[in-house]
Amino acid sequence: MKVKPVATRARRRDQAAQTRVRILDAAYRLLLAGGYEATTIQMVAEAAGVAVQTVYFVFGTKGRLYSEVENRVVLGDAPSEQWRERPWVAQMQQETDPRKLLEIFVEVDTDIKSRISPFVSALGPAFPSDPTSVAARDRGRDEFFGFVVGRLEAIGALPSHAMDIIRVVNTTEAYADLTTRRGWTVADWKEWLTNLLSGQLLRAPSDPPDSRARLSTWSSEAPGSTRSSRGGGSGARGR
Repeated sequence: MKVKPVATRARRRDQAAQTRVRILDAAYRLLLAGGYEATTIQMVAEAAGVAVQTVYFVFGTKGRLYSEVENRVVLGDAPSEQWRERPWVAQMQQETDPRKLLEIFVEVDTDIKSRISPFVSALGPAFPSDPTSVAARDRGRDEFFGFVVGRLEAIGALPSHAMDIIRVVNTTEAYADLTTRRGWTVADWKEWLTNLLSGQLLRAPSDPPDSRARLSTWSSEAPGSTRSSRGGGSGARGR
């Protein structure tokens, strides 16, 4: 039996990977433009420059294709589970200043939300909300958030209830509401979230190691506000 050269097999794998990416990118563009129901496999195939049969061969079903598009949206150019390979992970691992660590986190997370938010909006009711899909998203989110919380704990920040706090205040729904319906800029969101998380998660120099005092102080000064971050009241509430 004739064995195919290694170079030939590698080239075919590369071509298959490139075809997969073209299909995912085409599906993403069409979904943003027309939504789930209006986007057909035929349209995706034409936009990607492949046969309809190729799309079905690679992804199997329309639902599976769009599930993989969603997974890719998180990082923009790779499956979400590859997030630990990103350069910003090394930045976070090396950063020893808690405030700067949170700034990196907010920068990265906002970049992610800027892609996820319009995608969720475009799919509307068709966005998968079954228990399995929701659980998978929650696991991916918690893995990332947990990494950040672990880093804060490692450098001496106050981690008490940190995961709960981040989950509650740092949601795609809040980002979408403030930046698309309340007139906030992305810079406003970053400033507000960084200040809020800093006030909630970081221990003041005079706080004892087991202090939880900051958990009751909402450092949520809205961008442009002249009120002190200890003055009470949420910046989001005033928008």
